[in-house]
Amino acid sequence: MKDQIDVSVRRSPKYSVFMGIGAVLGIVSAGILAVFVDPADMPMGYTVAKGLGLLLLVLGIGGLFLGGLVALILDWRGRKTSKEFRVDAQIDMVDDPKEIARRRIAEARGEDPDADAAEGGTASANTDSAPAADDGDDAGAGRDSAPGSTV
Repeated sequence: MKDQIDVSVRRSPKYSVFMGIGAVLGIVSAGILAVFVDPADMPMGYTVAKGLGLLLLVLGIGGLFLGGLVALILDWRGRKTSKEFRVDAQIDMVDDPKEIARRRIAEARGEDPDADAAEGGTASANTDSAPAADDGDDAGAGRDSAPGSTV
């Protein structure tokens, strides 16, 4: 069954990329801030390494958050500029998994998937279950000659 449906096409940012860049920028800014810290100005019991670790944690998470926020804002603006299109869609109203598989195999072979349905659908089931013809090279090698035989 062919039908037409409306689709919306828009650009969408990759959140993981924006959040990753935000985290990296937060870590870089923590490193730059740590360079300008005078160890003499640190409170008693704190070292520059502890201060750097705290800056890395706070600014890294802050950059991650801000990167996600920028991606959300860009996604929101992208929804406003989305374009609507009407496209043809093929909707299969078939619930039988065997029928779906038969249609996909027929389409992959380049055949008309509805051709077998017009003939009753039994022709494809019989040809799929029939064994393939041998070339005569090994004539049944590795197969039993009769069901239940021990040859």
